[in-house]
Amino acid sequence: MNFQAFTKLSRQADSPGAIWALVQRYAQAHKIRIVTYRSIDVQTYGDTNYPAIEFGMPAAFREMYIHEKLFLNNPLPRLALSRVEPFYWSDAQALDALRPAEIAYLDKLKDAGVWPGIAFQVFGPEARNAAVGMCFEPDAPRLSPDALAEFQLASQSAHQRFCALTDGPKSPYARLSPRELEVLRWIAQGKSNSVMADIMGISRHTVDTITRRMFEKLEVTDRTRAAVRGISSGLLRQSVDNIM
Repeated sequence: MNFQAFTKLSRQADSPGAIWALVQRYAQAHKIRIVTYRSIDVQTYGDTNYPAIEFGMPAAFREMYIHEKLFLNNPLPRLALSRVEPFYWSDAQALDALRPAEIAYLDKLKDAGVWPGIAFQVFGPEARNAAVGMCFEPDAPRLSPDALAEFQLASQSAHQRFCALTDGPKSPYARLSPRELEVLRWIAQGKSNSVMADIMGISRHTVDTITRRMFEKLEVTDRTRAAVRGISSGLLRQSVDNIM
């Protein structure tokens, strides 16, 4: 399936499931082994305990990703949502000062054979943006910027159709930024602001600012209420007992 056929069919898709089926057909036609998709909608209403849907991921790595909570140290969605153009995962360390845990996450991807890959952002109405990841065959050559742009445009077409077919999150809490969501997750694990600053590689003042904005969006005034609100709204998939 070429780009033109995919975009035409995606515009005609009548359900999110039909779009996802098209994505899989397009990926197989271009030797893309794995596709991951993280959107505000998935973040809030996904049926897993991490904000993503995917296909092709090795079962062993998927299980490790969930049970070891590797999603807390995955830098790729954050980097994708901070950039306009696609980038290779192998370039992540050159794009940002990654934490040791984030570097270790990339090493685990390599060890699991989930490599090489690219990540990029797609854009929707009312900031309904999403981060997309694609993993290729181990011996796949590095693609040209034009080829990467085509994959991003194809994904953009699918994402826009998804947004057109769905109302989006009903909860205003879904509008947390990636940084605010990351702080909320660390709060749920009992981390102090100073510890979060060290983990995230930012200043204590910046953590305080992010926390304050996150509290305003969640309409809470303390850390415990923020964590409970995160669980009740679906932003966090943990038991209340683990955060008290």
